[in-house]
Amino acid sequence: MHPTQMVWANMALHMAADPQSLLSQWHSLLDVDGFLMFSCLGPDTLRELRTVYSERGWGMPSHEFTDMHDWGDMLVGAGFAEPVMDMERITLSFSSPERLLAELRGLGRNLSAHRFTGLRGRQWHQHLMQALLALARPQEGGRLILTFEVIYGHAFKPRPRAQMQAETTVSLDDMRQQLRGAHRQAPKL
Repeated sequence: MHPTQMVWANMALHMAADPQSLLSQWHSLLDVDGFLMFSCLGPDTLRELRTVYSERGWGMPSHEFTDMHDWGDMLVGAGFAEPVMDMERITLSFSSPERLLAELRGLGRNLSAHRFTGLRGRQWHQHLMQALLALARPQEGGRLILTFEVIYGHAFKPRPRAQMQAETTVSLDDMRQQLRGAHRQAPKL
């Protein structure tokens, strides 16, 4: 498989059970100076729904989402350079509890190890529909409101560096190759 110049991952990273492994896979796919760009959900996602669940003792409606600063640290840990992270909060409104749940089903799954593992009965579904009405905002025409935090990140795959130890040996051919690579990167005046 030939290395690629860009990996673009839209809304996939937050659904990875082992995100550090996925970042390492992306790193291995990229050529030197290759570019990674991604988006994923952040920790403020579904905060209103988390409150509804918490107030009723239902546990969490989804797994915890990772903070953008932690994604930046994981990028560096996977070997990426110059990570840049940003985020925005988007508020979506829904006309009914049914429409809200249909949207959430389309977004993915709950990876939490503490999620409810059995089937729930019709009574629970009715309780959920009633509880979701608490998300309605009169100032929004009675529409149900949910917040989504979207994290954006990008980073580069750097040139490999010589391992430095108390004593380091570099062959003349390796030194020439490193110098040629640095010469190609130098800005032309």
